[in-house]
Amino acid sequence: MKRILIFHPYLATYRVDLYNKLADDYEVEVLLTGSSAELKTLGFNLEKVNAKAKFKYTYYNKGLYFGRHLISSIFIRTIKRFKPDIILAHEYGINTIIAILAKPFFHYKLFITCDDSIQMAKEYSSTRKKLRQYITKHINGELVVSKETQSYLSDIFPKKNFIYFPIIQNDNILYENIIKSSQIAIGYKDKYHLHNKKILLYVGRFVEVKNLPLLLKAYSQIANKENILVMVGDGMLKETLKNLIKELKLEDQVLMTGALSGEQLYAWYYLADVFTLTSTREAFGAVVNEALVGGCFAVVSDHAGASTLINKENGYVFESGNCNDLKNKLQKSLDKNTKQHISKMPKSFNDFYADLTLNFNN
Repeated sequence: MKRILIFHPYLATYRVDLYNKLADDYEVEVLLTGSSAELKTLGFNLEKVNAKAKFKYTYYNKGLYFGRHLISSIFIRTIKRFKPDIILAHEYGINTIIAILAKPFFHYKLFITCDDSIQMAKEYSSTRKKLRQYITKHINGELVVSKETQSYLSDIFPKKNFIYFPIIQNDNILYENIIKSSQIAIGYKDKYHLHNKKILLYVGRFVEVKNLPLLLKAYSQIANKENILVMVGDGMLKETLKNLIKELKLEDQVLMTGALSGEQLYAWYYLADVFTLTSTREAFGAVVNEALVGGCFAVVSDHAGASTLINKENGYVFESGNCNDLKNKLQKSLDKNTKQHISKMPKSFNDFYADLTLNFNN
């Protein structure tokens, strides 16, 4: 059985399913090197994600950090001990550079992940472009989360292999969890008087980059007694958003639930008719995958990497910052979509996984 060694800062909901799937077909070990300070800022319960792991993993944060990148001999020591056939390193960081330098001595294939949206990929500084060029030259392949980013990098590096693998969960597992939340969803309907209402859903942090004032302004132009905007999350802009809701006279048509996770969150995916992500900058936006699996129609900013998941059947992509475009596409979505508990993902997790392992095994 081939061995895969993975470098990443921490286990995350959006990657643990991939690692578990790899562990079915390979011997997998994961080295996690996020700093203690970074781990404290994560917007999810890390212990719950760790508990899902079906592979060996180690958190290691002893050494010098350059930004969020650990400088340590732990990478070489782990490579020497584990003797991987394949390394999957994280982004254009120090872990990847070390894997490149060690590659001639240990003879493995080296792949990296790159979570850049097309917007982010095009905005590199000259120094970062040089780093990307150096790293790309020395790897066997790169996992990218956007079809547009894949096309863009393929044009720059035509001889290199860019593999489209978005930030998604195993839809079979996720769908089952969403369906299991149906009783909680029924409780929400009663508690919040949601019967016969169309539900527009946002899930995420209340921070500037999510452009939530734009969402509220667009929604204020189409709000009526037949629909409601549910905002699941928390963050530094919470009071600002509450004040804007009052200013726009939306107190009876916007519900703020606070941050939720697990079945409490899945119940909203079960209920919602339309999901929206309005970010001005978003590497991906894993919540879009969750909403699509839950059967939601989606309206997504063109500055979010997850817009790559949207097609004519499952949603609209709107121009970031364009209130009128957002308003019109939200209205169309609410008018024509009634909830059906059928996944709207354009391609299954298993299909993406088959494409990835074909590259690993070649």
